[in-house]
Amino acid sequence: MNQDFMNVNSWKEEDKNEDVEIDLVEIWQVIKKQFGLLVIIVILCAVLAGVISKFFIAPKYTSSSTIFLTPSISETGVVDYTSQNSNEKLVNNVMALLVQDNILSEVAKQTGMESVEDLRNQIKVSNDTNTTLVKVEATTLDPKLSKNIVNSTVNVFIDTMQENLNLKNIEIVDKAKLSYEPSGPNVKKNILMGAAAGFVMDALIVVLKVLTNTKLKSKEEAEKYLKLPVFCELPVIKD
Repeated sequence: MNQDFMNVNSWKEEDKNEDVEIDLVEIWQVIKKQFGLLVIIVILCAVLAGVISKFFIAPKYTSSSTIFLTPSISETGVVDYTSQNSNEKLVNNVMALLVQDNILSEVAKQTGMESVEDLRNQIKVSNDTNTTLVKVEATTLDPKLSKNIVNSTVNVFIDTMQENLNLKNIEIVDKAKLSYEPSGPNVKKNILMGAAAGFVMDALIVVLKVLTNTKLKSKEEAEKYLKLPVFCELPVIKD
């Protein structure tokens, strides 16, 4: 009998290896017992994420400008839809040309950036669906640098297109503005992510605790793992 009890852990482990089952009721009971600790972990992770975002991550500043591929207008003031369709097809080419090396190398010289790759990583070019509007954004640690990068990129691009391709239907709709309001990091979002991470981490600990628990918790488990009948069961005495 003693030998049977000594081998209970090994029998239970072997059975778990064959068929791993997660007892949701047991997990919920463990969570209820450790609810206070769960709340503390979630709060600590949220506070830690907020502190890191607020005091240890440098704020970033974004500036943007929008250019418009204008369609041809007839003498009577009617839009030439052929040119409008051509401009819509041209949008993707414009977005690609804006971040080409010949454009960005000149922008890097004008703004004092060290390399074209560093500059390209700080620029984002996008297009609103079904429009010929192209938005150029720059995000850096310096609001003035962000503004200068955007304005320089747009101006160099337009000048290059006019000089090399005689493309004169590009207009600046919205010039880049200087903003001292940080665009990142998003402190509120990071706090929520920190809280979620704390909850997931604690949930994983609970699941692992349940899965690795080799103690016999009931008469049924004793009969299952010991392969012996249980004739009596002592009641649990609570304080």
